[in-house]
Amino acid sequence: MARSKCAAIRVTRRAGVTAVRLSRAERYNALDNASLQGLADVLEQPTAGPLVLSGEGDIFSVGPDIDELSRLDGAGARTYSLLAHRVCDLLERWPGVTIAHIAGYCLGSGLELALACDVVAGQSGLRIGMPGLAWAMVPCMGGLARLGARVAAGTTSRLFLNGDVLEAPEAERLRLIDRQVGSSAEVDDLARDMAEWSPSAVTAIRSLRLARRLRIDVETEAALFAQPFATGECQKRLKELLAG
Repeated sequence: MARSKCAAIRVTRRAGVTAVRLSRAERYNALDNASLQGLADVLEQPTAGPLVLSGEGDIFSVGPDIDELSRLDGAGARTYSLLAHRVCDLLERWPGVTIAHIAGYCLGSGLELALACDVVAGQSGLRIGMPGLAWAMVPCMGGLARLGARVAAGTTSRLFLNGDVLEAPEAERLRLIDRQVGSSAEVDDLARDMAEWSPSAVTAIRSLRLARRLRIDVETEAALFAQPFATGECQKRLKELLAG
């Protein structure tokens, strides 16, 4: 079974379903370098069957760990982006269906992570969006391209340029999430129903879905994400946020 040495990532397997949980509840499951590396370690050991990705404490992820990001320079920001891209790429290579079970807040890179899954299931009370531009942060893990394959251009602008944060009903209407669910048990049932699906069929269907997506230039996106860190603008704004 896939395992992680990172305490921030918990992995269980039951009835043919691999459950991967972000476990930094005290930090609202913010994605730092350690947790991203922990995810990569798990995803590099794929097992047959579906994968359910969720967060501890009834929250998926508030996005990047702003305390860590506020201390990065341009090179460190580029490294963070490249690692995050690797995690999403590994998710898209998992041999079974991948399901993002999002609850509470799903923001920034948390949303980018969820969009790398085949199915995005959102619970009632969800708050989902991309508010990072206010702090000079741009997408760092392919989220703009993945979002563009799901929703209309106007919705992409609302999320990335306006920083709108949506609730579950509107997110479903705009096709940002695939379905609303009432509980984790409902997601577990969905995953078990998919446990016997043919890995080759899943791969074929995923390939067709991903063919609709704009090509992701990983190096260019990492460089663009790093640019406001290299100038110091992003760190300045993040430190102001932390101080406030």
